[in-house]
Order: sequence, then structure tokens, then C-alpha cells
Amino acid sequence: MKRGLMTISWLLLLFSISGTLPYLKGAEAADSSSKAAPWVININTASAEEIAAVPGLGEKKSEAVVMFREKHGPFAKIEDIKKVDGIGDKLFERIMAYLVVKGDTTWKSSKK
Repeated sequence: MKRGLMTISWLLLLFSISGTLPYLKGAEAADSSSKAAPWVININTASAEEIAAVPGLGEKKSEAVVMFREKHGPFAKIEDIKKVDGIGDKLFERIMAYLVVKGDTTWKSSKK
């Protein structure tokens, strides 16, 4: 039993070093895609109301994002949202799946 586990460990190490582990990489991709948001917000074009829809961002932080954008110009990458007061690494990790800096906002308000 130990010999079989050791053989598997060596094979995994060998494959990971050589970069020929596509099946495991595919599994990791499947795990990360299961965390994908059902909709996204373009933080360069969205209103404060739309940004506030992101779980973890409320009215005050969404207004701060819009004010920061108006003062400093568009965000070059989603990580730049951490420059806004009140948005740090932990919050960014929770909200990043909902954010884009290019393309359309796909969240739709229930208000018409």
C-alpha cells in the first residue's frame, strides 16, 4: 500500500514539474468557475446603485467607488478598486468575481 502511494506521489510530482497535468488543471478550473458570479458589474461605467448590488458593497462604498472613479479616471484593472477607502484585500477577494473593467454590466436592477 505504501509503495503504491509513493509511486503515485512520484508520478504526480513528475507530471507537475513537466507541466503535463492537464486533467488536474481542468479540475482546478472547474472549481474556480463554480465560484463565478452570475452577473458582473463594470466598475468603470456602473452607477452607484449597480455597484451596491455586489455582495459586500453597500451604498457608502459604492458611492466611494463612483467618486474615486470621477476624481481619478477609469480603473485600469479590477485590483485598482482596492485604492478606494474601505476596500481592502479581504473584501476584494470576496467581490472580485463580480467586477470587470471592460465590457457590459450584466446585473439588471429590479427597478424599472
